[in-house]
Amino acid sequence: MEIRYAVRVAALASTLASFSVGANTLGAPDRTGAEIGLIRISCVPDAGIGSARFRGVVIDSTTSDIRHDVILTTAHGFPADPHLVIERCSVEGPDEREYGVDAIWRPTARGRGSIDDWAVVVTERRLRGRLERQTVRALPATIGPSPEVETAVRLPLLFFGAERACSLTAAASADVALDSRLFGHTCRAWPGHSGSPILTVYDGDVFVMGIHLGSRWVFERQASLKIGRFVDSAILEAIQSAIAWQHEARVGRR
Repeated sequence: MEIRYAVRVAALASTLASFSVGANTLGAPDRTGAEIGLIRISCVPDAGIGSARFRGVVIDSTTSDIRHDVILTTAHGFPADPHLVIERCSVEGPDEREYGVDAIWRPTARGRGSIDDWAVVVTERRLRGRLERQTVRALPATIGPSPEVETAVRLPLLFFGAERACSLTAAASADVALDSRLFGHTCRAWPGHSGSPILTVYDGDVFVMGIHLGSRWVFERQASLKIGRFVDSAILEAIQSAIAWQHEARVGRR
């Protein structure tokens, strides 16, 4: 493990360990969103009017010999036609430059609502600037949301001071029936934050365990519940396909 990565893990692990549910602020200083992989995405929608703006996380593809970046985000901000995604969508890097999209992976059926609301894209070239690419993993079942155990998580915002301590929410305690691939959380988020990574720590490792999708109104509670999508085998397979694609693209363009 590189020293730089070890320091990054230790810093974020310390921050998450200091979380106390209900606290107004996080208990330790940390980097801004862009410095831990958070980026912004914008697309002209199918109607061709206006712009959809949302977020994503840049994935660590474990090698420096890469000329593209792989990003995990939501699907609902993209046009339905993959050709329009390439024509109408761009990623804003930490250097505030715009990077085009070269390829996209998402569920082919896209008929199961929030369950299918994820996408993996490859940028036309590697993002420049100060950017910590993140590890993506499935959350171990032993630390999933439950009424008895609160799992501390973090939804990075572009400005760290705007974040608050948060955790996963057990669906049963929120009077909501969620599919096992979805979860509730208490992190601060607003419209436009869809696709933001949900980070946690397990066994000393900081990783992305899901993405923020939006909010659902809970009539019984007269309140909204923020919803996320767990990383699972389907998302991990799409990420591996994207990583393999960028390797092939690099070889083909030499």
